[in-house]
Amino acid sequence: MLALIFSSLALAGEPTTATIASVYDGDTFTLSTGDKIRLRGINTPELRPAEPFGIEARDAVRDLVMNQQVTLSYGGPPGSNRDAYDRLVASVRYGEIDLVTYLLERGLGHMFVFAGEALDIEVMKTAQETAKAKGLGMWSIEEYSGDLHITSFHANGIYGDDRTNINGEYLRVCNVSSRPIELEGYTIRSNANSEGWTFPSLIIPVGHNVKVYSGTGRNQTDSESQLEIYLGSSSPVWNDCSDVATIRDRYEQVVDTRIHKPKKCD
Repeated sequence: MLALIFSSLALAGEPTTATIASVYDGDTFTLSTGDKIRLRGINTPELRPAEPFGIEARDAVRDLVMNQQVTLSYGGPPGSNRDAYDRLVASVRYGEIDLVTYLLERGLGHMFVFAGEALDIEVMKTAQETAKAKGLGMWSIEEYSGDLHITSFHANGIYGDDRTNINGEYLRVCNVSSRPIELEGYTIRSNANSEGWTFPSLIIPVGHNVKVYSGTGRNQTDSESQLEIYLGSSSPVWNDCSDVATIRDRYEQVVDTRIHKPKKCD
């Protein structure tokens, strides 16, 4: 009975210690309390769809912390640390080892910072730059050779019809370089749409991300809040079944591309 009560309390709150019960991928796992965790401050390669070094990132976490007790810390006030998928967003330590630093040092993830997060940015930058200099993991392949990386691509709006909810289409773009990036003059283009869009002046700090919506809205360029860009299109930009987003710098050099081809359209 006491165990049941403890479990219920943990599920309702934000545990500070727990055992890792299962690992889905490098930044997502489940605690003995039943809580799902999204690791704070990092983005690791996905398993679905499969991305290079996704398995290696998952296995590195499994080998280090599976069935081990860890300590968790959070970035916001109590009750505010769950994401849209009801996962706890937390930093995780196993003894003296910070899990984010552990993965960054091995090139099994890149910094992924949201405005206002209390993170040791300098330690994270050092770990990431060390892995990049050595060409470890993800830094050994062309996909991560640019200054920017498209981390998610929602070509098919997640809420309703794209034609009535154009901002349901969006991408997240992360600065994976070692310096702040000024986006002014960079462009983004769809393979399925002949029109391209030029980004406004906006500085992305190291490790931070900007959300790029297809429709209209007010650009948020202050890095003290979530960075946002609106392309200003009056109709959907991305093809729901097959498209490629391409970002070029002001010199027309390709910085990154991301393919969208969901299984349901095969």
